[in-house]
Amino acid sequence: MSTKFPFSGELVKAANKKYEEVIFFVHFFEGNKRLIKRHVKTVNLLGFDAFIFTLPLTWNPVRPPIAKNFRFGWKHVYADVISELLDLVPGKKIIFSFSNPSASAIEAMAARKCKDVAALICDSGPSARFLYSAFSLSKQYLKEGEYFKAGTMQFGPLFWTPFFHRDIKKHLNVLPDGFPILSIRGWKDPLIPPSHIDAVFEGHSQIHWRKLSLPLAGHLNGLRDFRKEYMAGLTPFLGEIATPIS
Repeated sequence: MSTKFPFSGELVKAANKKYEEVIFFVHFFEGNKRLIKRHVKTVNLLGFDAFIFTLPLTWNPVRPPIAKNFRFGWKHVYADVISELLDLVPGKKIIFSFSNPSASAIEAMAARKCKDVAALICDSGPSARFLYSAFSLSKQYLKEGEYFKAGTMQFGPLFWTPFFHRDIKKHLNVLPDGFPILSIRGWKDPLIPPSHIDAVFEGHSQIHWRKLSLPLAGHLNGLRDFRKEYMAGLTPFLGEIATPIS
């Protein structure tokens, strides 16, 4: 495991590497690289090296969320971070992203014209109805007694992106013909229902996307609680698009 990248980036190598591509992970909102260890271990066991990092904090009163080209919002700041790291990680990559930061990953892919990215895996997102997602998260914080977080989420969507994810469509249009995407969703997800994910990808005939549906799963708990079903969809997808080491 090496730490020589910005944003605490680490390349976690597989004990028995079988594929050329690196799985480039983009963690979920308010997460960090440690919280996706289960996924890292899983792809390592499948024979992939993994890259992990930690996105910068969103609620930073000192630094406003201004990205390159003066775009306002953490979605765009995240996209810049992801683009920078994609440039630094050598070789071909498969992006594996979670929840709404998947929209930042798509934005970064479009900005780089999908250079050296072979495929995209999205777990529990992104949402085409971002306001619904944000306010549902605010309600969840209230139930958990996180009153400050619940309050900030009332205006948080403006700081995430003033476009409320309407710009995802133009970013997906940049992806090349036949670009493979695996969309993983739990039918019981209270934050991002499957129909809100479908609305992101539908209408883009040039991409080749498929669904991995988990009827009993909620938000981001597919691999933990429904591993057999999760792996039954993930493993063949990776097997189809990855390049075996000869």
